[in-house]
Amino acid sequence: MSQKQSFDGTFVLLGFGSIGNAGLDIIFNHIDLDPDRFFVVSESFDRADMHQDHGVSFVESCINSKNLDEVLDQFFDDGSGILVNASVNICSKALIEYCQRRSILYVDTSFEIWADLVGSEDMINNGGRFSDIQQAKKRFAGGASAITCHGANPGIVSHFAKRLICLLGQEELGSDFSQPRSQTDWAELAHKLGITSVIITEMDDQRPDTPSTEKMALNTWSIYGLLEEASEKICVPFGTHEPIDEAIAPFVLDASGVRYLEVDTRSALYHSLGYSPTFGVFSGMVIPHVEAFTIANFLSLREGDELLYQPTSYFCYQPCPAALDTVTNASRNDWHPDGPVRVMLEEIDRGIDSLGVMVFRNTTDEVVWYGSEVSTEVSRAYKTTNATSLQVIAGLISSILYVMAHPREGLLEPEDLDTDFILGIAEPYLGNVYTHRVEAPFADGKSLFGRHPLTTPREVQADPRTIGVPL
Repeated sequence: MSQKQSFDGTFVLLGFGSIGNAGLDIIFNHIDLDPDRFFVVSESFDRADMHQDHGVSFVESCINSKNLDEVLDQFFDDGSGILVNASVNICSKALIEYCQRRSILYVDTSFEIWADLVGSEDMINNGGRFSDIQQAKKRFAGGASAITCHGANPGIVSHFAKRLICLLGQEELGSDFSQPRSQTDWAELAHKLGITSVIITEMDDQRPDTPSTEKMALNTWSIYGLLEEASEKICVPFGTHEPIDEAIAPFVLDASGVRYLEVDTRSALYHSLGYSPTFGVFSGMVIPHVEAFTIANFLSLREGDELLYQPTSYFCYQPCPAALDTVTNASRNDWHPDGPVRVMLEEIDRGIDSLGVMVFRNTTDEVVWYGSEVSTEVSRAYKTTNATSLQVIAGLISSILYVMAHPREGLLEPEDLDTDFILGIAEPYLGNVYTHRVEAPFADGKSLFGRHPLTTPREVQADPRTIGVPL
């Protein structure tokens, strides 16, 4: 390991679920910190007894829209430090604004909203969250560095996409290839390569050898985060190559210049085909994720307000078997857990989390995948972690070190960051990182984006089989 980064400010870790548990040791492995200035703030502290050796303070507190400033001010009394947000349902926008007012560094793994908005009529979709991020980037340009949406996905997968596009560029263009430097460079390269779709795929088969005999809601990461995403509407950035007829047109919307399709169906009930080198073709939920928007935006070409080129991008996810049961049971319980919740960490005995991006092009039937496969054997090297949380921590620790090294860059998305810097820190936690090629994996009548035999309330007549498929 390279020399530790020194940091003498206040360090606040907000949230102590699967990511807080997995991250605490790894943070101390990389950063020389004063334990007296390190505070873990959460509503609960499952497994905290396994982390007492660091000497940090565990502070029980429930942050809401009314007490946010009061709670955080007690830690940042001198106006310096870093806030690492690993919580669920504490508004990222509010936290970023708090940190910008005080020049405090900030990172998070997802762009969260307040708990009371989840499932309500006022809940904004990922298009709205993406637009909020774009507005905040302009507002806080040149302020204290803040990185949002930088876990595994969103986060590391954006760097996988950039690495894969560069790899294809080097192969296809040879001596004519030059390393992209700007957003326009990246978009022009993707367009030149004929990229029509960048699909994030994740297949998780982690499981304990002895399943729980209790009726519990289980997952390899936040149960509440999973159910929030599973209950959201489909929200897919819709590429410029996709056909739009009169039936589809009313449901094609705009979010800060990104064209997307919103379907009035819960994402848990709307499946696509994904691909993993280890598991092959699989069926996964089309989960709304903000990285689909940031990747589509980063690879878009525009002339004024006219969108000239944009790839389709979305996230296809099959959770672990226990989490699939959790989603199924919650779907019959108004999307609430139907029993006690528990994130499975040390009890997992076997399995792999296969996470990557696959690229479709209009010049070939070949699909190219680039990503990470972390096994239980790899994750066991770290305390209170599993393969999924280790991938997220890879993104989180690299973003923490980035803002410490670059403290005055304002609000940043994953695509804004130096991919070599990020993956140089992250790759030791990502297991087997590699490229895989497969010829026409979705042939023989299989559709890439297929809807379950369920009708939507508005009877959208889009043919989902065309979405994401190169013409």
